[in-house]
Amino acid sequence: MSMFNIGLSGLKSTQTGLEVTSNNIANSGTAGYKNNTAEFAAVYNGGQRGGVKVANIKEDFVTGGEIVRTGNALDIAIDGQGFFAISENGRTAYTQAGQFTLDNNLNIVNANGSTLQGFGVSEAAGGETTIVSGVLTDLKIEASNIPAQASTSIDFNGNLSSASDIISYPVAPALFDPKDGSQYNFSQSTEVFDSLGNSHVMTQYFNHTGSNEWQAMFFLDGKPLTETQLTGAGLTSGMSSTPAVPGANVGNQSVDDGTGTAVSAGVLKMTFDTNGQMIPYSTTPDVRAVKLSVGVAGATATTNAEISTGAAALAINLKFDGTTQFGSSFSVNENDADGYTSGAFSGVTVGDDGKVFATFTNGESKLQGQVVLASFANVDGLEQGSNTVWYQTEESGSALYGEPDSGSLGKLLSGSFMGSNVDISEQLVGLMSFQQNYQANAKTISSADEMMQILFSNT
Repeated sequence: MSMFNIGLSGLKSTQTGLEVTSNNIANSGTAGYKNNTAEFAAVYNGGQRGGVKVANIKEDFVTGGEIVRTGNALDIAIDGQGFFAISENGRTAYTQAGQFTLDNNLNIVNANGSTLQGFGVSEAAGGETTIVSGVLTDLKIEASNIPAQASTSIDFNGNLSSASDIISYPVAPALFDPKDGSQYNFSQSTEVFDSLGNSHVMTQYFNHTGSNEWQAMFFLDGKPLTETQLTGAGLTSGMSSTPAVPGANVGNQSVDDGTGTAVSAGVLKMTFDTNGQMIPYSTTPDVRAVKLSVGVAGATATTNAEISTGAAALAINLKFDGTTQFGSSFSVNENDADGYTSGAFSGVTVGDDGKVFATFTNGESKLQGQVVLASFANVDGLEQGSNTVWYQTEESGSALYGEPDSGSLGKLLSGSFMGSNVDISEQLVGLMSFQQNYQANAKTISSADEMMQILFSNT
């Protein structure tokens, strides 16, 4: 091949290298963009030197891009390997550009309107949602307001100090006064909700009444629950000095209603063994629970606890599992009640595992689906497309979907996106190198031209 053609091959290949470098620089701020590298190969024709060609333009899928923090919950970065799957008018594409938002139909989409894909959810009869694995679907947010849910359980777990003073309840006609802190050892309040979402305060008053023995009373919004409002497995009326299993665990006490008038309140007996463990109210099963039943106004005496908001009666299972009586100070390890008031849609959160939740103004959240990641046997075989996406090919192999942070797949970082992995300094060096190469190849062509002119001028 003539020197002209060799020089021209150098110019053409160098021009391609310049185009690749220029494109890298132009996309240095593009989310999910992968640095491209032009790979060159020498050309020989029958053993004769033939110049150079661009053998391949390779994308760098190994080096991660910069993680850019935004605070937007639907900006999602992949910390590691994997691709988001998106639907482009019915065609599945793959990207690492994790900048998403909600459209007017509450689909999770990117700037081009392509819908993020993932696993959907199935809702059971009780309202519990679970992920439906294995089938890709458009991820969409269900933003309907959450109705109120009445409290049905309180999980209480703490330590009642065995070193506390013995404080027996006042003997009639004296009245227990919850406003007098000297009449009980400890108290603890819990917020509960009725069926209309109205907030109520359930307060427990604990008295250390004897060796390894405690008693508790329960007040709702300042009014005591009666003996008949305390029920549970193994609980029977009438206090006994020696607890049986099941034992006589419920009695009553006269309480000051705030005006000096006596009101009957139920008292729960709690007994502990010599190792500080609470003795169950029942041996089969192991029950440390009492049901607190509060009827609607008119069904109970107005001096005792009642629901007067128009809501349904309350039935709360108060569990004492794990409650102890050690010599250390009073402490509360757990005091959790279910139930909540109604809530309006307030936003979206995405976990490291890809699970998407709708959040509501009442602090509740609801599972909406799960973002999944795709991997390929040969990422270099992917077909590049516009808008920083790739498409699977026979060479890449079919996409394999999995949960984030499983196998070789990376975890997700909500509130961030993966930027370009282009190194600008490296590209500028390459730009100068290609410019010099282009000038040198142009010089070989001009030198060949001068030699041809000398040859023809001497013939």
